[in-house]
Amino acid sequence: MSRRRDRREIRELVLRKICESKYVLEEPQEIVQDLAKRGIGTLENGRLVLSPVEVAYLMTRYKIRINGEEPSLDKVLQGIDNFLKFVVYQDLRKRGYDVKLAGPEAPIDLLVWDKGKRASEAQPRYGVKIVTEGLGIRVLDLAALLKYCESMGLQLVLALVSNDGVVTYYKTFSLRAEKITQT
Repeated sequence: MSRRRDRREIRELVLRKICESKYVLEEPQEIVQDLAKRGIGTLENGRLVLSPVEVAYLMTRYKIRINGEEPSLDKVLQGIDNFLKFVVYQDLRKRGYDVKLAGPEAPIDLLVWDKGKRASEAQPRYGVKIVTEGLGIRVLDLAALLKYCESMGLQLVLALVSNDGVVTYYKTFSLRAEKITQT
């Protein structure tokens, strides 16, 4: 009689690096399915394809082996184009949100679901753009981001990362001027 493994019993995940920015997790299938439900990685033919940001996050929860070696977090983070994506991704996950990286063509950085909603079962609620303290964002760029998010049915959230690594979130809203008629 086989006993179903509890996720907490699994302490090590074995990944394969398939290119500079992609990793694959094939087993155990319970973990593959659970991670996919929570929006971690992309499920393809029963295997989970992960980005370096997702692998770095998983390294904070599991012992990870990649191609037979136990990599350092620094080594995995070298494959990330923007370190702040990992900082904000991890912060949102710790706060209980399901999070996915936005595609490379998207002007936003992350897609986020409402708390209690699973990435596998619902549409994302927020589009997150990471802004660095001191650099800010131009008003025209902000307007374009807001328009993009609204066209996708998302609320734009700016994740301001301070020089100390503290993340503060700001929801944005469109203001629409209404014509006032005099009587």
